[in-house]
Amino acid sequence: MRALKSSVTEKMKRIPSFLPRVLLKETSLDEEIVRFFFSRYQLVVANDDDEKEVSFKTRHKVYCEEMKFEQTTASSLEIDQYDDRAINCYIKHLPTGECAGTIRLVLPKEEDGSLPLEEKFSDAFSSSSLLPSSLTSEGVCEISRLAVPREFRVRQFKSKVFPRKKLNKIKQSKNLDFNLEHFPYLSIALYLMATSVCLHLNMSHAYVLMEPKLARRMRAFGIHFNEVGEAISFKGKRVPYRLSPLDFVNDLSKTLKRFQREVHDTMQPSLQKMSLGMSMLDNKVDYANIDYNSAVFQRVGDSKVSRAA
Repeated sequence: MRALKSSVTEKMKRIPSFLPRVLLKETSLDEEIVRFFFSRYQLVVANDDDEKEVSFKTRHKVYCEEMKFEQTTASSLEIDQYDDRAINCYIKHLPTGECAGTIRLVLPKEEDGSLPLEEKFSDAFSSSSLLPSSLTSEGVCEISRLAVPREFRVRQFKSKVFPRKKLNKIKQSKNLDFNLEHFPYLSIALYLMATSVCLHLNMSHAYVLMEPKLARRMRAFGIHFNEVGEAISFKGKRVPYRLSPLDFVNDLSKTLKRFQREVHDTMQPSLQKMSLGMSMLDNKVDYANIDYNSAVFQRVGDSKVSRAA
């Protein structure tokens, strides 16, 4: 009996040393990204005036005060003529309540189906068949006004998304499809948010005017923007690009697919609220008959997906 007690006691002493290894299963790379981001940030679709003002203030801070791209305004809001037909989204930093970044999606003009990019730079397009107004029957929009305040631009490059020990282990395994040490998670999350809005509205094409170096950088993460025109001089060198929201999801780096799925799923309640509140603009997309239960809206990003009928 004494020998049995001694054996049990000895085993109990060893439990603390091995129990953590049993219970604390090592998280995968994609799980680590999701855990890091959603423990610090909240996704917001600007459905009311107060939320829209957050986006406008952030845009003013970045575009007017930091970048000097636009003139400052007395209201400290950066608003243009396209915001009447735009959907704004932003990322809220949970510890401070500050806006960590914003982006918008502009719907086509009711009269001719054009987008801001076409109205300003139609001559830059390689072919008239690539103009947004020639594709309105398929559902088009423009992604613009991506803005991340300076303090959060710095934060995202200083943040340790992954523990140093784990990062070194990943490097040694070489099982990595992008550079984790310089991971622009806020910019990527904003593009994922915009893409989720595109999918929700059944958009086939999204246009964006951006710096070529940003497009190249995003390509490293499996985010492909296809050139549809020549470089122009507009607040620096810019090129018109186009993307297919479905291809965007399917081509994402494997490591980011779960992040995209979590972004998409998290946004669904706000997107449904947006659909109820938004006016049905005549951009030839039948919002009323979109099948929100279709495969496109069910766990998009798990695998190759096809467009809803």
